Amino acid sequence: MAQNSLAEAVPLIQEPVRRPKVQPQPTPQQQPQQSPRKRWLPVSKFEKCLMTVCGLILAVLMVSVVSAKIAMSNAQHELQSVNNQVTTYTNRNTNTQQEINELQSRTRLDKIAKKQGLTLENARIRNVNK
Repeated sequence: MAQNSLAEAVPLIQEPVRRPKVQPQPTPQQQPQQSPRKRWLPVSKFEKCLMTVCGLILAVLMVSVVSAKIAMSNAQHELQSVNNQVTTYTNRNTNTQQEINELQSRTRLDKIAKKQGLTLENARIRNVNK
């Protein structure tokens, strides 16, 4: 396997490792250590003021986020209302335009003219396009 002929043969069965016997040493009696007391460092006036100011800023930011969400919701509701009104007026205008076109139809005008006893001379009619 090895090409540089430096490889060594490895035994397939491992020999058990012998550990030297260690005699337990007698443990000296230790006096119970007093646990160090957790000492709180005093908070300076500047730190108190800084925490108060940061707390107030945080409260103001929370209130402003909530009020902005409410304002956005109200604006969306108002926009939906205006879109509904625009749709209503568009439909009214379409219906009115269709009614105008029906009233101006040539067949209707011919019927009204015949009822009134009017006649139509095609030679005197001119079509004008814009």
